[in-house]
Amino acid sequence: MEQSIEIISEEIKEKGVVSVHNLLEQDDLEHILKIVNEPRKGSSDSYYPTRFSQYLTKLIKLDFKKVNNSFFLKKIAKKLDFKKISETVFGAKAELQMIDCYHNSQSNDQILSWHNDIGITDINNPNALKIFYDAAEATFSTKKKSSARGIKFFINLTDVKSDNGSLAVIPYSDKIVKSVCSLILNKKISPVSFWSLKNLRYVVNQKSVKDLLSTEIQKEKIENFLENTKFIENETPDTSKFDFNLKRGGAVIFDELSVHRGSAPKKTDRIVLRFVYKKINVLN
Repeated sequence: MEQSIEIISEEIKEKGVVSVHNLLEQDDLEHILKIVNEPRKGSSDSYYPTRFSQYLTKLIKLDFKKVNNSFFLKKIAKKLDFKKISETVFGAKAELQMIDCYHNSQSNDQILSWHNDIGITDINNPNALKIFYDAAEATFSTKKKSSARGIKFFINLTDVKSDNGSLAVIPYSDKIVKSVCSLILNKKISPVSFWSLKNLRYVVNQKSVKDLLSTEIQKEKIENFLENTKFIENETPDTSKFDFNLKRGGAVIFDELSVHRGSAPKKTDRIVLRFVYKKINVLN
């Protein structure tokens, strides 16, 4: 790993994101490429067990290969101090919640459009509201043991570029998303859709909301966010400004509250390996 744990952690705390070239040693990368499957995102086969109950399920199904591969991946995470990085960012205990690996086929379509992982997708959908409030309460209160806020270690197992599957993350956007969540949770503003960047930008641009945000975030940072996200209003609502172009084995590590998207894998398929660590709350 090229950067120190301290530098990586501080950059995530400050900007919400950092990229690391050559995160994986070549031997580890080659071994991972041999053991990982290439399922579609979200399929049950894309996940590796991380908890006792999950290991037990795999053992009952005699899926010893999956168990052994999970142990190897967890050793990689330990060697690279993912837990320590996450705990430094959170200023609290953290635990590994998820390991998955998935495959995106070559396509001219974006893998996922600009969004944040906690925002309300549809204000008119009761289930979307419930999902948001459950996540927000877990993140900003201590009613649940595990926070919904995570640090994601997004490792490329194939080369990526702006026009070929790169991940993009808007620096400092995690602060904006966190504050909007807090305003809704504390009933200072009404619930509103803000999962997509376009909706989030519309919310932040409202004078009443902007005034409330400025009590928590410097006005300059709010204006910088609005300036950096003007592209979403264009006829083609995208930009390569925030893309991370990386060789395989490189990674983007970011706060899941940050606004991000995956570019279209126009030239080759894309394979990624992800580790997610969640903050552990001390229950009242």
